[in-house]
Amino acid sequence: MSGAGNDFLMFLGRPSGSAAEAEGIRKLCDRRTGVGADGVLFVRREGPEIVADYFNADGGPARFCANGTRCAARLASRTFGASGDFVVVTGWGRVGARVSPDGRVTIALPEAVRPGRRLSTLGLGRGAIAAKATEVQVGVPHLVIAVADTALLDTLDLGLLGPALRRHPEMPEGANVDFVARTGPSSLAVRTWERGVENETLACGSGVVASAAVASAAGAASPVEVLTRSGETLVIGFERISGGIGEITVAGDARLLFEGEVRWEEWR
Repeated sequence: MSGAGNDFLMFLGRPSGSAAEAEGIRKLCDRRTGVGADGVLFVRREGPEIVADYFNADGGPARFCANGTRCAARLASRTFGASGDFVVVTGWGRVGARVSPDGRVTIALPEAVRPGRRLSTLGLGRGAIAAKATEVQVGVPHLVIAVADTALLDTLDLGLLGPALRRHPEMPEGANVDFVARTGPSSLAVRTWERGVENETLACGSGVVASAAVASAAGAASPVEVLTRSGETLVIGFERISGGIGEITVAGDARLLFEGEVRWEEWR
């Protein structure tokens, strides 16, 4: 499945949490010798709720993936008949979901998001970006870095900038790194280097939310439209609250691209 260009392998059922499973995820997510994906989700119905467990491409679990959760909601609608407003339970919390007839999926985040510390990028940013980055937690940690305009954003070498900033010394868990250019009063363009993938992805839903939270603090009004690297736009709705944003929704496409069978006997 693809959510705004963020692509995932979806399995129906419960993860085992075993080392063999983690190794299987790493193999499957490899874009040359596997299927290729930014991450993996295990999706199942438990009573009236849908549960989605997310794993990064490196096989490690993560609390939340916004685009992955949107894809899980679309899959639940197709597979389990989930309709209207329903809940997807994630490692971050209970996420509200609604699937439109055209496949567009809107989720409602379980907590408010507040921009945190301002951290130095000196010695990490190679002089091409702002000297300060903003720490933001959206279920998982992010660093949001302002870029002067889209022309500069398009030319940034994230292969050089991303690895050092992703391991910022003041963020021991590591972070996803979002490079953001303002394109209008309530519109942004974003590129993200994702931890666990260790590469740039075509979209990052939680990174888009983090970027919108920082933009709101700088005066952007809801909804904020965010252009991702795939060319798809995600729309972030919110209410301003003290120190951040609340009642957050994330809306955009979520597509089922293909189904198949993994032939493990061929994997060596």
